[in-house]
Amino acid sequence: MNKRQIFIDTETTGISARKGHRIIELAAVEAIDGKLTGKAFHTYLNPQRSIDPEAQQVHGISAAALVGKPAFADIANRFVAFVKGSECLMHNASFDSAFIDAELERAGYAHCLAHLGKVTCTLKLSRKRFPGESASLDALIARAGLTVQRKKHSALEDATLLASVYFSSLSEQPFCDPITNPAPAVGHKERGQILHHPVDPATLGMEKAIELVAGRQETFYYRSKHKRIIDHRVINERRWKDIDGPLVYAVTDYRGVIRYIGKWESSTALHSRWLRHKTIHHQERARNLYLAELDAGRGPLAVWSVSITELKKRLPATVHTMPDAEVAANLEALWIQRWKSQLLWNDRQEPLATGFHDGEYWKQ
Repeated sequence: MNKRQIFIDTETTGISARKGHRIIELAAVEAIDGKLTGKAFHTYLNPQRSIDPEAQQVHGISAAALVGKPAFADIANRFVAFVKGSECLMHNASFDSAFIDAELERAGYAHCLAHLGKVTCTLKLSRKRFPGESASLDALIARAGLTVQRKKHSALEDATLLASVYFSSLSEQPFCDPITNPAPAVGHKERGQILHHPVDPATLGMEKAIELVAGRQETFYYRSKHKRIIDHRVINERRWKDIDGPLVYAVTDYRGVIRYIGKWESSTALHSRWLRHKTIHHQERARNLYLAELDAGRGPLAVWSVSITELKKRLPATVHTMPDAEVAANLEALWIQRWKSQLLWNDRQEPLATGFHDGEYWKQ
């Protein structure tokens, strides 16, 4: 395979290459077939100009520390040779590329970085992979479980960290995106059991109420924010209009696999939770996930529900005395725990009452 990728980062005298700011630290870290090789191109550079105080606060590099360092033109040939023909990955590629392209032009090169190799912006990848969440490098570091705390930015350290978080959470390989490239469910170990098939709404006694069919650019105003409109179609009028809560609901992806389980504790009908100004309303992160799926053409998404009244017919007698809202809350918590690897869009764990169980409900 021998896929060569170069992770690049820069530190600069300011934020605008167009206004003549320059690179003062340049790092390029090599990975082949998804693994860091230990090879890197790294240098500090004399920018031959002052450094903005705001920029120096970020990286801590002073002009005095760069006296005697090479100019970009002195190292340009080695840098070009190191990155040429490889995929160049940068977090906010438009920023770093603009500085590198300006330096290449000053050094007499007719081609920009994009002519040397494919340019990939990991910031854009992060926004697609984790819609509605922070896409910063610090957020990716935290999501990857790394204990690094960056006090000052360093091009070499940041390029190396970027490679680590890319392979753990952004790349197609070895990371498997379960939405677009799902791993087989057969033989999946979960909580000491083998699940031969993903749990589906019908197994949980749920009926389909609506389908989310498209995301539109028009917005509606709700809770002090503009939210994009999600078009829907009603599948089951009775469940949509007449079934009162409390209830448990699920959202399935375009293949019918449950990706989100939620509850509605109020004693009002399902549509009062979901229908707002001719759109589907839900908590922001989940909405953004739905929109990302619809924008990518992975629709429709379906909303299924089952009322607590219906659920109690199949739940153990020990829970029948619990208030319906508590049953809904505990079922949501239990099912998120049980199928958390399947519920890709659930982002929080709810507390589960001691001893609460659903008996054999989900197996029937």
